[in-house]
Order: sequence, then structure tokens, then C-alpha cells
Amino acid sequence: MSNHAAYQLTQNGQTTTLTYLSGPEGLFAVVVKEPNGTSYIRYIHTDHLGSWNTITGENGNLLQELSFDAWGNRRNPNTWRAFATTPAEPLFDRGFTGHEHLYGFQLINMNGRMYDPVVSRMLSPDNFVQAPDFSQSFNRYSYCWNNPLIYTDPSGEFIFTLATLIAAPFTGGASLALLPTAIGADIGMWQGGTLANGGEMNPFKWDYSSGKTWGYMLGGAAVGAASGYVGGAIAAEGGFMANTMGIMAASHVNSVGMGILSGGQTDYTLSFGVASYNFTQGEWGYLGKPGNTGLQNFGYFLGAMANLNDINNLINQTNATLYTQERYADGSKDVISHTGIVDDATGKNLMSFGPNDSKIGGGGFKDQIGGAKPLGGYKKFGLAVRKGTPDYPVPTSLSKSTSLVANKHLFSGLRGVSKFIPYQGVSTNCVNMSSIGLWLNGIPNIGIHPYLLHYSIAAYNSGFNPYMLNALSTRY
Repeated sequence: MSNHAAYQLTQNGQTTTLTYLSGPEGLFAVVVKEPNGTSYIRYIHTDHLGSWNTITGENGNLLQELSFDAWGNRRNPNTWRAFATTPAEPLFDRGFTGHEHLYGFQLINMNGRMYDPVVSRMLSPDNFVQAPDFSQSFNRYSYCWNNPLIYTDPSGEFIFTLATLIAAPFTGGASLALLPTAIGADIGMWQGGTLANGGEMNPFKWDYSSGKTWGYMLGGAAVGAASGYVGGAIAAEGGFMANTMGIMAASHVNSVGMGILSGGQTDYTLSFGVASYNFTQGEWGYLGKPGNTGLQNFGYFLGAMANLNDINNLINQTNATLYTQERYADGSKDVISHTGIVDDATGKNLMSFGPNDSKIGGGGFKDQIGGAKPLGGYKKFGLAVRKGTPDYPVPTSLSKSTSLVANKHLFSGLRGVSKFIPYQGVSTNCVNMSSIGLWLNGIPNIGIHPYLLHYSIAAYNSGFNPYMLNALSTRY
């Protein structure tokens, strides 16, 4: 049984159709249909990485040999050295690990990202640290953890999440509503691939020439998408312990779906956030349990944050608004920005950390960063240390906003502490103090810059709650 995919190439008004034929062991042939209607087949012989190295005709006659070094640079197949003269044009544009070569640019299209074999680096960073417990993962431009003789990078990305995030600016943020489903699909795809490869969690070690791998990845993506959608809908709806209920629902759908996909080979596990229970084995799992992997503890930690958020909402539920200044009074863009969180009921600041002095004029930080000499002024703003206050004025009319629910008592405690903390633009500033308050409320966020904080909270409000990645802790 084989699968096929057709590709049409048009040059000078003439169209050539290439049909790629694949079996359980991967691609094995290409059927070429010329513009004049004649057709012929070319057989593709690959190495252990899936790189094309020999192309033969219907009678087995050798048509072309290809060779690539460890990083994907084309080389002389006879000497394994760089070509001394311009090599013959390849019969097809596929080569290293089966990916498309853009020979005119010396680049390789790896679907999710572009790869430069000359410098052995991707042109853009991976959006995810694939293995937090492995140091090579933290260079997000590197190719296959700098081990290209063993691993391949079939896609370069978590594709569903990437597509959702890319679409966000073009949809006015509407696509973020699909983020729980997209992330669930990506995690499910990873789980399916893991099941198909005997429990191997490292995608670089999967057998992508096997139809089982792709089938389980697609099935897992469908299960994960359903899990993410159900959990996201429950959490976004609110109500009693909404995040925890979302976790339980998502893990139930995930466990049942993966059980069906694997033919009953996986356990039924129900997650509650900080802990989970494996009904098949009769065993509890929890944050910090001896023998947990770093990935499992990470998932349980995110689940614990969801539980914390639910508990805080039970104790004191306060509707608030996160304001992010995006322009100055004269209408110009505010690049530095300011973050402030305001209680909707009272109009008072829950947290708006800033300098407690008069060194900033009516134009706000724009006055301080120097007008005609912004770099020199910004250096002064970033390094100057002075007394801080949690009640720096929030320019609501110049800001964009997003809603949130928080525990006022936690912010009251943080406000008390912040009065003794000096303000400095680089280290102790508006965004990291607001970020700390949100983390204390069990709301994950990115507190590096006001704009990043704003969009991370907007994603959270769209259903990107901790339960989605908590699924990592419930299966393996």
C-alpha cells in the first residue's frame, strides 16, 4: 500500500507534474509527467536520514548520485569533498533529509523554518524549547540539537500553534480563541508520535519513514485538539474551580482518545492540576514526586498554578483591567510603555509601579528619554535608581487594555512590599512588579516588556490556561 502527493511545476508556461510515491518505509519513487504528456518513473534511494543519494530509472540504470555532508551541504559523491567546479543540476529539488533545496540561495526549506547548511543554523528561532531538561534545546537556532548524523527536523515547529499565532495580527487577535485547540493538537501530535515509536518522547528519534508514525501523529492531533477545545471552553466559561474542571475534562478526553488510538495500550489517567491519578495502575502522580522527569514536574507546576488561580478566585474575586500604554499625548508611539493594573470597582491601582518623584514631566517617560537623544536619555532612565511607588498614574486614555480576575488581597500584600523597593527602569519596574502579582494569582505571563505582558494575558483570557500543557504530566 502506498501514499502519493502531486506537485506541479510551471516554467515558461509549461507545466510538469511530479507525483511522489511513499510506502511504509517512506518515499521510494517520483512519477514525472512532462508538458507533452509523456510519463516516466524515477526511483529514489535514501540513507538512514531520508536524504536522497541515488536516483535510478525504470530499468535500474543509475541516473544521478547525490551526497550531502553532516549539515546538508551538497558535495561530490565520489570524493565527499566540495565540488571543484559547478556540479550538474539536480534532477529534483529534494535532497538533504528529503527536504526542498533552494539552490539559488543555498538554503533548505524545512517547512516550518528555513535552514542554512553553510552556517548550520536556522534563519529563525524555534518558538518552543522542545526539551527543557536538555541544554542543547536552549539554542533555538541550532539544527537537531547539533547532532545531525542521528536526528532530523521534519517540520521545525509546533505547526498548529505557530499558524494560530501568525494569524493573530491579521485577524485582530481573533485567532487566539483557537489557541487552546491548536496547542492541544500539537501536544496530541507529539503524544501520538511517541506512542507510535515505542514510548520514545524525542521527536528527533522518531521513524518518519513509517506510516504508523504519521498516522498516530494525525490521530493524536485530532485527540489533542478535542481535548484542548473542551478544556479551554470550560475554563473560559468561568464558574466554580473553572481551571481545575477544565484540566479534568481535558485529561479525560485525552486519556480516552489516546486509549482508542492505541487500541487500549495506554492507561486511563485523570489530572487534577498539581496531581493526577492513574486508574489503570492505581497510582497517584504529583508535583515533585521522586522519579518525575523535568517535563512531568513542569506540567504539574502549571497545573498547580491553575489550582492556585481557582483558590484565589474563591477567596477574593476582583475584576480588574490591565492597561498597557501604547502612545503619548501627542499621538506618537510609546515604545517603552507602562503597565498598570486597576481595580474595576474602585478605580484604584492594584499595581502600577513607577518612580515616586517629579523627575518625569508631563510627557511621561518620553520627556525622560531625551527627545532628540533617545539612546542617551534611555540609558539614564534605565539605570537611575530612585524611590518607588505602586500608585504611579496609569494613562488609561493612552493605553490598550485587557480584563482579568485577581485576588485583591495578594496585590495589597505586594503593594506593601513594593513601597520598600527602589524603582529602576531595567531591574525593578512596572512590568515585572505587575507580573509578580499575576503569578501570585496563578496567572502565567511573560513579564519582560509591557507589550509581552499584555499579549500573554490576552492569550490567557482566550483560553490559554495552564491546563493545556498540564497534559504533558498525565500521560508519561
